[in-house]
Amino acid sequence: MKLLLCLLLLLPLLAEAAVYKCDDNGRVTYSAMPCGDNAQRLREQGGGQPQQDQPGTTLTLYLRADHSFRVPGTINHHPVEFVIDTGASSTVISQSAAKAVGIKACTGLGYTATANGTVRNCVATVQELSFGTFHLSSQMVTILPNLNVDGLLGMDVLRRMKVEQRGDVMYISN
Repeated sequence: MKLLLCLLLLLPLLAEAAVYKCDDNGRVTYSAMPCGDNAQRLREQGGGQPQQDQPGTTLTLYLRADHSFRVPGTINHHPVEFVIDTGASSTVISQSAAKAVGIKACTGLGYTATANGTVRNCVATVQELSFGTFHLSSQMVTILPNLNVDGLLGMDVLRRMKVEQRGDVMYISN
């Protein structure tokens, strides 16, 4: 059981899939698969950071009173609020958010080690996940039953971008 839990937690770190950037009429999207004739494969460089030829936009977040960085976003075009969690290996959403955005089935069941102990989870793929100017398609998320926020953006998403924190300000860019 412990081996299975360890493998589940390490899976996102082992899966270094290619990431494609597409420009859809001025809207930048990211996908695990080529998303059209204009798909640009991002070269991953140390730590999974994508490297691009053209500069992109920067999302600037300010530390809140509760010591978190939060950003409004969408899942399957439904509004949610994400907490940026660079300590999370995968992106997580609450069970209530999953229901609100129309997730009806999970592709896998398992357990997740959290700061509050080990909890049962399920995994699903969302068609669309966005925050700021960043848009991802076919994104896997872990669903937790008692998460007290809509979602946590983990390193499976953030490693595709440049994330920099200076004091009470965080910058996320292409």
